[in-house]
Amino acid sequence: MSNIFTDFIRVYAQPGRRIHEVEAQWIAWTLLGPDGSYWVPVHIRCGPEGSYAEIQYGSGKSPDIVDFCENHVGYWRYSTIWGRHFNEGGDQDVIWQENVNDGPRRFCRYGFDEVRVTTVDGRPPTPPEAPWQRRPDGSWRLEVAGSYRTGNDRSADVGPCATPTTDLQDPDPDALPLSTPTTPTIGDEETTAIDPPWLAALTGGESAASLIEYRWRGRLVHRASFQVMERYYETTPDWHHRSADHWDNCLDPDFLRFTGATDLLAAEKTYERDRRDWEAATWYHRR
Repeated sequence: MSNIFTDFIRVYAQPGRRIHEVEAQWIAWTLLGPDGSYWVPVHIRCGPEGSYAEIQYGSGKSPDIVDFCENHVGYWRYSTIWGRHFNEGGDQDVIWQENVNDGPRRFCRYGFDEVRVTTVDGRPPTPPEAPWQRRPDGSWRLEVAGSYRTGNDRSADVGPCATPTTDLQDPDPDALPLSTPTTPTIGDEETTAIDPPWLAALTGGESAASLIEYRWRGRLVHRASFQVMERYYETTPDWHHRSADHWDNCLDPDFLRFTGATDLLAAEKTYERDRRDWEAATWYHRR
């Protein structure tokens, strides 16, 4: 298999209009086209009061989103479209807006406001001077405003032509699945360009951490566990990552300005680093 892409689409209704469930289904089927979703479960959701529709699907064999952008976005039904895209050949999500081919594109940044860490020796994580709080289960908790980049792979064993009616089997527990706002994930993409930078040491060679959880408003958005996975024929422990990021913890600066959530903006130096990294990562510039 190749060209397994996970796409998270948000289509916004024009002011005064509402997108209800039947119309959201129509948008999803239009995006799928005759070939369906390629190895990614289809998930459909309507926003509050029908202000938008969200669709998750795999666009690896379905170019129909190009026609949707050109023929439906910006006219009387839909004001704009946003997309987050993960290519299995890379390790980070890309966010785009307005047009899948010609609209602005860049790396997508996600936020967290809490870190929970379990250590093998029961001591506070590094750095110990941070105000870690001991929890009843023995883990350590830190309230901190931060963000990272990563990849959100939602591929699953649904076949190359999945539709909204395709059954989704429960993932193998040995694959360490993580629940997400859409469908479970067993993708294994680590965090990149994490802020504050000292948190990167939690998965470093000197770390005593065995489990790290990043949370956003109580929801688990990224998990890293240090363990042996027999299904991968491992004989020594290694870090295994699972990401459950979604639109709710998307901290892309233009998206936050569009939604009016500018109080969530990260520091400008963080976005500047993202822009520099994007300019250097020419592989991601193609669709």
